Amino acid sequence: MEWEKIGKKCVKEALGALSAIKGIKLLDDGINPHTDADLVSHNAIVSELQKSGIACDLVSEEFGQKIHINGGSGAVNVFIDPIDGTAFFMRDEFSFCAVGMFVVEKGQPVYSFVGDIATGDIFHCDRYHSYKNDIRVKNPAVTIGKQVLVGWAPYSPRMEKFFEKFSKLPQREYLMFNHGQMLQSARMTGGSCDSCFEILPAKLQEFAGAIIAWRAGGELTTMEGDPIVWDGNVKQTMLVSRDRELHHKLLTLFNTQKI
Repeated sequence: MEWEKIGKKCVKEALGALSAIKGIKLLDDGINPHTDADLVSHNAIVSELQKSGIACDLVSEEFGQKIHINGGSGAVNVFIDPIDGTAFFMRDEFSFCAVGMFVVEKGQPVYSFVGDIATGDIFHCDRYHSYKNDIRVKNPAVTIGKQVLVGWAPYSPRMEKFFEKFSKLPQREYLMFNHGQMLQSARMTGGSCDSCFEILPAKLQEFAGAIIAWRAGGELTTMEGDPIVWDGNVKQTMLVSRDRELHHKLLTLFNTQKI
């Protein structure tokens, strides 16, 4: 299967469709708002998957049930978030917005793709390596200054949990950046941050960027240190770090009593 080619094409078409939108209509204003732009991106990905002829089961942020592409395949599941950061996209603040997609075969992620809506850059990974615009990248061994952690806690109780965890970190060593995590996880390969997390259990659609950082030499588990379960029916926390040493240090700090 040419998943590398298909995935990049899906994300590229979604980015192109989003760039052509003139005005956005809010469909619902819940905790996670949905717009017609989310559907435009979703439809662009579905169209490309259908044209590819590949059989898979699609799990989308926009639909509650699996979509059987070209007859479907229980062995191949594709997870997409048509717009990660819809709240920012609605206000033309694209710096934190991305299109995410990844492929799970036989219970393991094999390819992942993240498109940067602001720049058009496409990050992806195969089974072994990660790439930015088809150039292989690795997480930096060293970053300058304090360790930068990325989370997303726009409301309570996420905010309460967010500060509960962050209060355990020594201020002299860590900085917190509260603006999403999918695109920032992918950008970890460029050294913009050192670790990203989902503080409350989330669906797998949120994890596309984390897989790319993981394949670039990082470490990926739940916030509690358990392996990620690649099952769309399971909600779980997530922690991805640029290397194993930092990851294990953060797990220890996050899972101990307040310092």
